[in-house]
Amino acid sequence: MLKKFVSSTLATALMLPAATFVGSQAMAAEEGRRQIEEVIVTAERRESTVSDTSMSITAFTGEFIEDFGIRNQEDLQNLIPAAVIEPYDMAVRGVGRNFRSLGGDPGIATYLNGVYSEDFGIASTEGGLFDIERIEVLRGPQGTLYGRNAIGGAINFINKLPADEFEGEARVVVGDYDLLETYGVVSIPVIKDVLSARVTGVKRAREGYYHDLSGNPDPGNYGDENYALSLRFTPTENLEFNVRGNERSYARRMAGADAAGVTNLTEAGGRTRDTSTYVFGFRAVNPNNVCPNAFTRTAPVAVAGIIGGVGCAVAGRQIFNFNHPVTGAPVAAQRVVPGHDKTTIGTTNSPNLAFGAIQERQVLTGLKDLDSSDLKTDTNGQQDEFFDHQAVSFDANWTISDQFSLKYIFGYTDYFYDRTSDVDLTSNKTYDNTFYVSQETEYISHELQAFIDPTEDFSVTMGVFAYDAKISQRGDYYDYNCTGNVNCASRYANDGPYNTIGGILNSFAPGAGNGIIGFGTLPKVGLFSARLAKDGVDAGGALPGNCLSGPAIAAQDQLDIYCFGSWKGDKGDRIQHGPSTIGTNLEYQTRSERYAYAAYGQAVYDFNEHFALTVGLRWARDSLSGAEDVFYYNEESIIPLGFGPGGNGCATGTCTSDLGLFNQLIGALGPNGEILNPNAVMVAGLPASNSITRDLKKITNEMTWRVNLDWTPNDDDLIYLSATKGIRSGGMNLVFFSSNGTFDPEELIAYELGYKGTKFDGAMQINAAIYNYDYENVHTFVLGRSFAGGYATNVVPVPKGNMKGFEGDILWLATEAFTIGANLSITKSKYESDIFSINPIDENAPESIFDAFSTPKSLKGNQMIRVPEIKYGAFAQYTHQLGDNGKMEYLVNYSWIDRVYFTVFEDKNHSAPSYDRVDFRASWRSASEQWMVAAFVNNVFDKIGVRQIDQYQANETTNYRRTGALTDPRLWGLEVRYKFGAFQ
Repeated sequence: MLKKFVSSTLATALMLPAATFVGSQAMAAEEGRRQIEEVIVTAERRESTVSDTSMSITAFTGEFIEDFGIRNQEDLQNLIPAAVIEPYDMAVRGVGRNFRSLGGDPGIATYLNGVYSEDFGIASTEGGLFDIERIEVLRGPQGTLYGRNAIGGAINFINKLPADEFEGEARVVVGDYDLLETYGVVSIPVIKDVLSARVTGVKRAREGYYHDLSGNPDPGNYGDENYALSLRFTPTENLEFNVRGNERSYARRMAGADAAGVTNLTEAGGRTRDTSTYVFGFRAVNPNNVCPNAFTRTAPVAVAGIIGGVGCAVAGRQIFNFNHPVTGAPVAAQRVVPGHDKTTIGTTNSPNLAFGAIQERQVLTGLKDLDSSDLKTDTNGQQDEFFDHQAVSFDANWTISDQFSLKYIFGYTDYFYDRTSDVDLTSNKTYDNTFYVSQETEYISHELQAFIDPTEDFSVTMGVFAYDAKISQRGDYYDYNCTGNVNCASRYANDGPYNTIGGILNSFAPGAGNGIIGFGTLPKVGLFSARLAKDGVDAGGALPGNCLSGPAIAAQDQLDIYCFGSWKGDKGDRIQHGPSTIGTNLEYQTRSERYAYAAYGQAVYDFNEHFALTVGLRWARDSLSGAEDVFYYNEESIIPLGFGPGGNGCATGTCTSDLGLFNQLIGALGPNGEILNPNAVMVAGLPASNSITRDLKKITNEMTWRVNLDWTPNDDDLIYLSATKGIRSGGMNLVFFSSNGTFDPEELIAYELGYKGTKFDGAMQINAAIYNYDYENVHTFVLGRSFAGGYATNVVPVPKGNMKGFEGDILWLATEAFTIGANLSITKSKYESDIFSINPIDENAPESIFDAFSTPKSLKGNQMIRVPEIKYGAFAQYTHQLGDNGKMEYLVNYSWIDRVYFTVFEDKNHSAPSYDRVDFRASWRSASEQWMVAAFVNNVFDKIGVRQIDQYQANETTNYRRTGALTDPRLWGLEVRYKFGAFQ
């Protein structure tokens, strides 16, 4: 007798209202007043009401989704307490996915018609959430029945089944930004009471709401088509078979995605983009010690904690003032002199990609007080995303007896995804960095469930689960300005100047340039050079002379082979499905395959009509194998070039920069340091090509469990106390070539005390819960050294974390015409371990001066990422009866979300400030409810919040430029719906 508690989060009083608005009228006719009608869910794999299920649930019925006009992820987020939804992922109570890389897993398990999926983004947007029976959001770890990566909860999307009677619906939505969405569904009884079919079609389109100042098409649009066929076969009373297949294609010009936000938020903490600095990087200086000239340095003074020491200051160049991040001591610094000072510490070999861009187009929005006038960007027009998705789900239900039944669930998903995004977010014709990625994915799952009810007081649910996931992804960073231009000026499209420099050196001193000329004769390595070398060694051959084993260069057994060669210019065409790109500076390919198995059981025993005990256990095994290959450009010090570390002079006396001399000799710099050829300036050394490969493997065996005690003092109240253990599998951090390629599982034990009750003869429903999470090995996204140079995302386990909170919601049918609801969630979260991590995205401590690895920061006490401390919402609905002319319904919905951090350092410059939203909807329904016409305005006051902030590239290389995705602007529209057949 698992009873009443539900939400602990219910969300904007959402929980039951779905059925409330449509179904409560029938009860009103029978009993003289409205009562809240129960919603049936399958949160524990068996049918039960929300009120009788001992966990925090938010349940949206199809009717509620229609009444509130829910069609996208933002609409969902506004109605789910303690939830943050990003384009591809969801977090609840601060537990979600803190990073996106191949080999990692979500923290909220997604199920579509009972089939597990790793892709929340696809399930949560399919068909504009049309023809949905219900959505169930289960908050808190689902330790047994939904054990696979349900450490933070699970979300179930359940489509409507074919009906036994003929029915159908047509819907059209139009609105601003040329919004046009058409929906249709028809259900047909093919063989009465034996076979029925349901066909659904959706076509949605909208123009972009961002203004691209470059004149390219505006981002933020979409074109989405989804077609589904469902069959329901019931040959006997105790056998039922359901199968559903769908085909979906989706295309858009991205306005936001993980690592592809189209909005420039801030740069160096401000709202001005630097288009005049050629390359970013600092060197510490003594303002009282002036250099002889801009291209000559004196010996630096060694200072603890300062890279390269403190050198002379160049007259006339700006002085910047910093404080040492550990000691607080003041440090003066100047920008490096391009092409003279070597820029390898803290930056890549890339110049400022906005150098020379049109300043008027470089809009930085800031983080708060935003509206639709801030939706501006500047791109090269390459913001296209596409995926083609096919899926099949099948379930077979066999009721053998009143005490025993079986259910088998099969799922198959196959999709292709690709996107192109403008990394630098400028239409700059001098420099460009564009990213192309494509991915092929196949998921296959099998699950067999047994339901045993030996007595009225005792029930058991058991099951076994198998899952196979194959993912292949490849990516390409290239100069879009080179597209179709074989004579492109890009540094990446042309050979390195080895013979020129070597010949000049030999003219001064015979033989001095032979080393550079010799390096230029090395072949350029490619994407799979290291892989081929590894295969040769594995077959018993020798390692090529231009290759090294991982331990030989990094004392790190997770790197297999590293190969290097000269740079001969890139002609593209190596990435499958991608464009033939000239001027590539980095390519990668990754492959992973995961086999997962599980067995689980959960038993419920009713001691009497007041007390019940639930006990569950799950065993799971994950076996993950992966491989990654990376090819990239960088500049090497084959011979000492440029000034020393930090750009500071010689060991003694004065010296000039040989790097500067070479840049002048090849025509990249003028005699006074002026930049003559921006694409030819060497900023660190001689161009080189590099290839890296490694194979990884991770096996996880874990047990999870659940214990729950119910107390039902009367028919209207349920109090429950539960303890649940959840697991997120160990995995791999593919693509980034971070120093820790694999990571162990994370564990969470949740303690929850909840209450569910109805008052005023069923006219009011209250749900509340308090919880405490003990979190271990928290998968935390930080930055660290990469074998490919610079910084890479690392997944570091924080030993201890804690979350505690309160959630409550209320739904009240105040009168026959007036309904109100409200919800509140308060979540306190923090890292509890005294673990230290580097922070190279802190503009107040540039890593070209302060070695981030020698100045780590403690995470202890910091708020965890992607969790708002406070989140609340409320709605009110008024119904005005018009007799034979139907009725009018007026709905106002309000939501507010607190600040959300996107970095573990609790940095407000890398957080989304609080924001709120008001939606309004007015609907007319005919007396038969066959027709419905609605007008709506979402985000009435045009308040825009920051939905996501990327931190992949917010370091010194980009002048700490932060990009992200914003919420939708004010959108208005008109909806017309017509129902026929049994739908009426």
